[in-house]
Amino acid sequence: FTVFTPVFNRRHTIHRVFDSLMRQTCKAFEWLVIDDGSTDNVKELIDENAARADFPVRYYYKENGGKHTATNMAYRLMTTPYFTILDSDDAFPDNAVEKMLAAWDGIPSHEREKYWCVVGHCINVYTQQRIGDDFPEDVNTQTGPVHTVGDKTGVLRTDVARQYPYPEPEGTTFVTESIVYNRIEKDYKQYYVNDDFKIVYPNEPDSLTIAWYRDHVQEGYVSNFIWKQSILNDIGIRNRRDIYVLVQYTFYGVMANKTFRETVGGLNRKTYRAGCAFLWLPAKCARALRRLRAR
Repeated sequence: FTVFTPVFNRRHTIHRVFDSLMRQTCKAFEWLVIDDGSTDNVKELIDENAARADFPVRYYYKENGGKHTATNMAYRLMTTPYFTILDSDDAFPDNAVEKMLAAWDGIPSHEREKYWCVVGHCINVYTQQRIGDDFPEDVNTQTGPVHTVGDKTGVLRTDVARQYPYPEPEGTTFVTESIVYNRIEKDYKQYYVNDDFKIVYPNEPDSLTIAWYRDHVQEGYVSNFIWKQSILNDIGIRNRRDIYVLVQYTFYGVMANKTFRETVGGLNRKTYRAGCAFLWLPAKCARALRRLRAR
């Protein structure tokens, strides 16, 4: 089992990860750290932690390219059958690894191949309560999509994840996990358990996602364009509310300076391409109006 932590200038929070790993009731794991171009000398701290850890620690440095590029690198380095991603500002409950492995072992062996991920809950560190609802008892026998509220986290099969690497588009250093998960869900299922897998520190002022969107506005348009494209191509429009995704896709394409051909041609269904072409001019007008207001 691999606990994978991508890190970028999080020396001040990564102790949460290490301290929680040291408290684990099950030590059948390695800690794989991919440093995505940090400049805060986090390596020194990782080396100090590795010297006193009672589990294997592997550290690798790469030039900054975003969490998705670090994840692709981790796929190439991992040798264990399962892994989970524990971000550099989060932590584990003391029995998280034990619960994660037990969840996989709890799936009948003849059914295990159809699952790519075991999904559990996240705890809010400030309230010590689960974020969102519990899964219903019959959740793993449902045939349709499972809709849940709140933060969840998963334990993934390494062999499946490797088949679906993250795209590494130019113009952005952030690609949401949903893009990959949408593709995997077409071929595999998730298995749900009412166990607590992760402790999160929500809404911190230097949250990676919040800070990234604040400081990388133009890159955000590129990232959201790719995300909405994935929803349309891999999931599709299922109801009237989903039509708004096509509106967002077209707008983000314009804001990301994509050409008409790139934007319309990026969709794999004729009806979506026609809708996008119809929305192109209004999206261009919306961009012009936004720029005018910003002056």
